[in-house]
Amino acid sequence: MSPAARQAVVAASADRWTRIQQAAGTLAALGTLAVIVFTWLSIQQVDNEHALTREGQVTDRYNAAVGNIGEDSLEVRLGGIYALQRIMEDSPRDQPSIINVLSTYIRNHAKKPKPGTNTPENPTSDIQAALTALGSRNPSHDSTAHIDLDGADLDDTDVNGTDLHGPDLGGVSLRGADLDGADLDDADLDNADLDNAALRFADLRFADLHGAHLRGAHLSFANVRVADLRGVNLDGVNLRGVILDEARG
Repeated sequence: MSPAARQAVVAASADRWTRIQQAAGTLAALGTLAVIVFTWLSIQQVDNEHALTREGQVTDRYNAAVGNIGEDSLEVRLGGIYALQRIMEDSPRDQPSIINVLSTYIRNHAKKPKPGTNTPENPTSDIQAALTALGSRNPSHDSTAHIDLDGADLDDTDVNGTDLHGPDLGGVSLRGADLDGADLDDADLDNADLDNAALRFADLRFADLHGAHLRGAHLSFANVRVADLRGVNLDGVNLRGVILDEARG
């Protein structure tokens, strides 16, 4: 065999070997890719299973909590309220429905006493707990839900510094309540009874206070910009440092 022929044979063998190596490398890469894809799919499946499990657990907790707040025992009702508060922290998607549940609970359980009966000296612990739960929520998770306590009897309750942005408090009784520093921006307080209530540094911007009772209330340094104060008697109200820019009244 001539030198040229031998060189051609050697070159052909080298070329075949190179192609074999390239093919082996490609197969190895494909194998690695297959392992990665399989691992990723397995992780996704596990994550989905965990998500379904967590969702089921939250649903069970929610149903149990709602059932508890309907019980006769005050202790059981308190447990249900605290459970709903915890669920709002753990599951933001359930917050709107919990706002509605707690608002309904307060309206149904904080009714004005019938004529001839005595008003409790202090709010019952379950009403206070429900108010605290609503005030401790993250408002960014409210979606379209809003706090509706229309007509409730909330005398002497403590919502100091809580965020109740945009609540419906029309006709509510908050006599002697501690609302210092509370966020009541855009609140409906139409005809609400706020006699002797503490509203120092409260945010009442754009609030509807039309016809509200404020006798003896402490509004020092409250922000009442653009609020509706028509029909409100401010005689005897502490207005030191109150921001009344553009308020109507």
